[in-house]
Amino acid sequence: MYRDKGISDELEVIARVENLTIKRLRMRMNLRSERLESGRTESLLVPLEGEVDVTPKGGKTVKLGTKDALYLPIGSEFWVEAKGPVELIWAQAPAEQSHPSYVKRFADQKVVNSGTAAYKRKVITTVGEGDPAERFIAGFVEGESGSWTSFPPHKHDGKPEVYIYYGMGKRFGVQLVVGEEDNAYVVRDGDAVAFERGYHPNVATPGAGMNFLWIISADPKSRTLAVDLHPDYKEMPMGETHLSVNQAPRPS
Repeated sequence: MYRDKGISDELEVIARVENLTIKRLRMRMNLRSERLESGRTESLLVPLEGEVDVTPKGGKTVKLGTKDALYLPIGSEFWVEAKGPVELIWAQAPAEQSHPSYVKRFADQKVVNSGTAAYKRKVITTVGEGDPAERFIAGFVEGESGSWTSFPPHKHDGKPEVYIYYGMGKRFGVQLVVGEEDNAYVVRDGDAVAFERGYHPNVATPGAGMNFLWIISADPKSRTLAVDLHPDYKEMPMGETHLSVNQAPRPS
């Protein structure tokens, strides 16, 4: 887990797992970055707060609003500039193929009203299975006050994922990771938790919803939203969902 340290005006790494690195640039006093380089990684830029201009080397400036996303291919060089406070998330994943850059506007994405009862939430898939990328699948979850999300518990071992939390104000939630070892983390705005294995449901305190940007780095051969449900909860209704559930093999 990464606990937000409130660092401003410098690029910080907030999560690093196999094939996925998440950085944050919180711009407060310095509103223009130095040149940023992606190297042999594809990039996803998402402002969780504020508006930002991204100018690729030799390309046109792209304006991003809060929760918009910009995909950039391997070998990208770019600058970031803002007119006010910005919290920019930069995800990087190793890639071999170069895909064209594109923008996904948050306001244009389909909202899935997922779950029921104590685990109702909105799910927005920003970069889906059909979008050009080598490893990324990403989106947002916005939960209801005091409710669970990522429920019924699911896992996708071998597809590392990071949650970056926002929009809870001064309240908090609890992030669980259930598997060979069970762990629980108190999370607040700006924190991040990475999952390489295990089930990862979470719950908000009353008065707050669990809101987070989720980013998955999948093997190019299995870049899907296929998951395994926890066997003790597989009979619970999922309602509308963005996931596909792997079916357990029938006993012979």
